[in-house]
Amino acid sequence: MLRSHKLLTIVICLSILLSAICSYAEEEIEDLIDIFESNSKIIAIIEGKKTIAFNLRPKEKVLWSGSRGYIGAFLTDHRFFTISIYSNTWQALPLGIDESENGVASLSPYIALLVTEDRAIAFDAASNRFIETRLPTHDEIVTAKVERYVAVVITSGRAFGFAAETASFTEVRLRVRETIETIKITSGKATIRTSDRLLSFESTDSIWKEHRLY
Repeated sequence: MLRSHKLLTIVICLSILLSAICSYAEEEIEDLIDIFESNSKIIAIIEGKKTIAFNLRPKEKVLWSGSRGYIGAFLTDHRFFTISIYSNTWQALPLGIDESENGVASLSPYIALLVTEDRAIAFDAASNRFIETRLPTHDEIVTAKVERYVAVVITSGRAFGFAAETASFTEVRLRVRETIETIKITSGKATIRTSDRLLSFESTDSIWKEHRLY
């Protein structure tokens, strides 16, 4: 009986340890791209081996840059540049006049997100391409967040979700007089609580689900 109890204790301890190791592995992703600007060039070094450079235009100004996990990105006053470990060149998305001045860029290990007054733009590392959606005219941007597998953009009238390895944003309309109370985003799920509903968006199915609160 004592021996069985000890065996059960060992099994439980091993399970807890394995769970902790898996959790840690889920949290930690090595940064595989280093980026920097030099002599009017943006440069990426991928996995410490491959160097990829791109010439900026005369007087083109870098406003923001970052690298995380599988992605590196630069925002300039003319373009949004991204690169992934699967790329052999920088991807460049042209921006409108003054569009980048109010743009907000952010990164997860798999997604680069740029939100301007007119559109939301995601770069997906797996497909190595830009995906964008137009934002409603006259809507105010409430928040824009990106985590490991999901990106969410919320305006005063709609919520947009994007999941890694998908081809489009998915949106849900907010009702008249419906107000946003809380927003929570984890590695693979976004949850929005409003005055009327609980809205959730998961990377696994890339759709908004609705649960009425009353």
